[in-house]
Amino acid sequence: MKKIYFPYIAVVLSLTFMPIIVLGNMVDNNGARAVPLLSLLVMNEFAFFVSIAGLYIGIQQIRAVGFTLLYGLATMLCLAFTVQFTVLGMQLWPT
Repeated sequence: MKKIYFPYIAVVLSLTFMPIIVLGNMVDNNGARAVPLLSLLVMNEFAFFVSIAGLYIGIQQIRAVGFTLLYGLATMLCLAFTVQFTVLGMQLWPT
């Protein structure tokens, strides 16, 4: 696999992990989460690193080859997911 395809893979993985993390964080009447907190934190951290790697590789490829619409869109989605996973990670972290 060429690393230039990684932003596309990062977008798909981020789209997979985002609903799992958001829905897994819902609390029922007893105060228990659908997915254990440690699992949510690990998934969030993994998704963050995948999306930031996709962002980095995407920016490097755009700088080297030039801007294309589909590749630029994947890179911008990686940026949005990186920010969103950062915010989710801060919300998940117990105080």
